[in-house]
Amino acid sequence: MALAPAAFAQSSDDLKAEIAQMRQQMQAQQQVMQKMQQRLDQLEAKESAQEKTAQAAPATPVAPTGTKAPATPIVSSASAPAPSTPPVYRPPSAPAGVAEPLPEGYVRLGDTGNLLKLDLVAQLDTMIDNKYMGSADLFVPSSIPVRGQPFYDSGWRTNLSARQSLFRMDFRRDTDYGTLKVVYKNNFFGSGSGDMPYNMQLFYGELDNDRYTLLAGYNISAFTDIDVFPNTLDYEGPNSFTFKYGPQIRFSPVLYRSGDSKLTLPLSMEKPNADITAIANYSPYSRLADFTAGLRWQAPDWHIQWSNLFRNLGMQNSETGQTQRTKAFATQLTGSTSLFERDSAQGWVSNGHGYANFLQDISGLGLDAAFTTNGELRAIRARGYGVGYTHGWTDSLSSSASYGYLRVSPSSDMLINRDELPKSTKFASLNLAWQFSQRAMLGIEYLWGQNILLTDARGQGQRVQTTLRYDLNP
Repeated sequence: MALAPAAFAQSSDDLKAEIAQMRQQMQAQQQVMQKMQQRLDQLEAKESAQEKTAQAAPATPVAPTGTKAPATPIVSSASAPAPSTPPVYRPPSAPAGVAEPLPEGYVRLGDTGNLLKLDLVAQLDTMIDNKYMGSADLFVPSSIPVRGQPFYDSGWRTNLSARQSLFRMDFRRDTDYGTLKVVYKNNFFGSGSGDMPYNMQLFYGELDNDRYTLLAGYNISAFTDIDVFPNTLDYEGPNSFTFKYGPQIRFSPVLYRSGDSKLTLPLSMEKPNADITAIANYSPYSRLADFTAGLRWQAPDWHIQWSNLFRNLGMQNSETGQTQRTKAFATQLTGSTSLFERDSAQGWVSNGHGYANFLQDISGLGLDAAFTTNGELRAIRARGYGVGYTHGWTDSLSSSASYGYLRVSPSSDMLINRDELPKSTKFASLNLAWQFSQRAMLGIEYLWGQNILLTDARGQGQRVQTTLRYDLNP
C-alpha cells in the first residue's frame, strides 16, 4: 500500500502524454483535411468553367457508326491571324481569285498532312460600248479606232461575257523547310474558239519560311506587282499596268525584319518572249532568259517595291542565219497603302527600252524592238504610270477609280507601221460595287479610253459594264 501513490502518479503522467500525442495527430489530420478541401474546391471551379465553355461552343456533329467523319476546316496556327487582329477589309470591287486565300478556307485531306482550298467563281459581265473596239470582252485603249479608220463611227453595241469565271485550287502542307504551297488557277480568256476558251493563269509551287521564298512554275512575272492592281470590274485593267505570265523560277530572300515588316530581294529567271515585228525572213528569238531583280518593303498596312527587268532581244534570218541582237532594260516603282478604315490607294510608274510585251495596252504589237533603216535592231522606249483609289462606303458597298497613261517613243528611222501603232493611250475607270451577300457581288463600272497613233490621229471609246459575281469560297 505504501507503493500505490507512486504507481498512480506514474500512470497519470503516461495518460497525459498519450492525450497530448493524440491532440497533435488530430491537428495534423485537420490540416491535411483542409488542404484536401481546398484542392476539391479548385477542381470543382475548373470543371464548372469547362462546362460553361462547352455550352457556349457550337456542338460538333458526330458521324454515325461505321462512317468516316467529314473533314473540318483547319486553321494553320503558323499563318492564321491572332484572335485580337481584325480581318483585313476587302472591298466588294476587288478582283476575285487574285489575293492569297485566308487560312480558314482550307480542309484537311485525310491523314496526308495536306490542306486544300477550292474556289469557284461564276461571273457574268454585260458590256455596252459606244463603238467597235477590237475585242468585245476586253477594254483595250490601243484598239480604239481613230478618225479615218473603219468602225470609227460604228455606234453602240452590247456584249455578254462569262470569261472572268474561274477555278482555283490551293494546296499547302508544313515541311521541315517551311510551308509548301501548290497553286492552280484558270479562267476562260483563251485564244481558242467559242465563248469560254480555256486559259491557264497559275500553276506553280512555292516554299515559304522565315528566311526566304522559293517559287517555280507558271506564274505572273516578278516584274509585276499584282498588289497594286486597282479594283476594276473590267478584266484588262489600266493600259500602263505591267502584266505578263510565264514559266519562271523565283528566289526572294529576307534581308531584314522589323516587327511585322520585312525587306526582301525578289530575284527571278523567266522565259523570254521577244515581241518584235518580223520583217523579210527574220523571226524573233532570245539568246538569254529574262531576269528581274528588285527590293520590296512589306509592312502590315503598306508596301513599296522597286523592280528591274533585264532582257536580250534578237532577230535571226531563217535563210542566211544572220542575227541581230540588242539589250533591253526597264525599271518600275510601285506601292500601295491602306487609308482610314476602308480606303486604299495604289500607284505605279515604269520606264525603259524593250519591255512593251509587259505592258497591258501594247503587248503583242511588236513594239519591244524594231529594225532601223540602216539594218540595226534597236529596243523601243516606253513609259507609263497609273493610280488607283478605293473608298469603302460601308462594309458591303465600295467605289474604285483608276487612271493610266502610256507613251511609246520609237525613233523616226525605225521600220514600223506608223498608221496603226499607238504613240500614247489613256485609261480611266469608276465603279460602284455592292456585296449583297457574303458570296455574291453586283457592280457597275464606267470606262473611258483614248488612242493616239504615231501619226497623231486619235479616237476615244467608252464602255458601261455591269458585273454579277458568285464566289464559292472567297
